[in-house]
Amino acid sequence: MNRINQVMKLQLINKKLWFTIPWVILGVNLVINYIIALSVDTGETMNTGSISSIYVYTFVAGTLTLKETFPFAIGLSIRRKDYFIGTALTVLFVNVVSSIALGVMSGIEEATNGWGVQLHLFKIGIFDNVSFIGMLGIHFSILIHAFFLGFAISSLHRRWGSMAMYTFFTASLVLGTIASYTMTHYGKWVDLGHWLADHYLTLFWWTIPLVMIYSIVSYGVLRRAAV
Repeated sequence: MNRINQVMKLQLINKKLWFTIPWVILGVNLVINYIIALSVDTGETMNTGSISSIYVYTFVAGTLTLKETFPFAIGLSIRRKDYFIGTALTVLFVNVVSSIALGVMSGIEEATNGWGVQLHLFKIGIFDNVSFIGMLGIHFSILIHAFFLGFAISSLHRRWGSMAMYTFFTASLVLGTIASYTMTHYGKWVDLGHWLADHYLTLFWWTIPLVMIYSIVSYGVLRRAAV
């Protein structure tokens, strides 16, 4: 447990990575969109979708974390198992905090009628009927999914180098192309759109098994990864 705590402290030293940068990005997005909404002033709600920037950043953070801390942790004679558990606990803690902060900002946004200019950056329109606790769960599931996906990809690179990346992205491109062609050939895009509109909340439950898969892959690969 001491080693795990040590890993968590090691990870949280870099507060810029975990807290400062993502919220600076969101803050800049808010300021820019506020100026735009103020200058346009159409009287209609402006939905920006800019909240996705923190999800994208979390994915990037997942790819960077391993590179920045794994060699140092191993150099301190920390077991790979302890490194993985400590990192995972750090990720869960940080994203619980981030999810609560996003929920609070969404509440402020709604209470101020979109910052006084009907601007929706933190509030997502399709989730109007979802409770505050439900939104915390949605934010949290997206954030941890994004991080562990990036972490798994970074683990593959750590273990097998550039060849793993070429193989992974080539396979992803091929599978994506086949899937896209199949959907287009059989005219299933509209059906898919309708299904997603009716079952979008169900998709967030699927992030749980996906995160477990990413975690198993990451841990298995890191056990044999070079420092």
